[in-house]
Amino acid sequence: MALYILLGTLAAFGLVSGLWVLYGLLLPADRESVIYAPARPGVAERSFARRYLWLRELGLLRCSLTMIDLGLRGSERDWLTDRGITICTPAELSARLETGAETN
Repeated sequence: MALYILLGTLAAFGLVSGLWVLYGLLLPADRESVIYAPARPGVAERSFARRYLWLRELGLLRCSLTMIDLGLRGSERDWLTDRGITICTPAELSARLETGAETN
């Protein structure tokens, strides 16, 4: 009896997950959205970038990532730019946000 309850629960979860994915594929892709994240030297930012890249490769993210340079080393900057991640300074970020506010 417990096996049937477990199988029913897993089947329901699989159905809901499948419907969620199909609904997400039907939504229009907003190509102009951007994720901004701080980039300090260290492992945390690289792991954030890896999670972003993994989700982008799966097709779950359709936006670009811009990391704000708060003291990156050259090797870290090269690693990020080689993978298509944009890097900007805090001053450039301010200019981008002001330009975006004027267009809306």
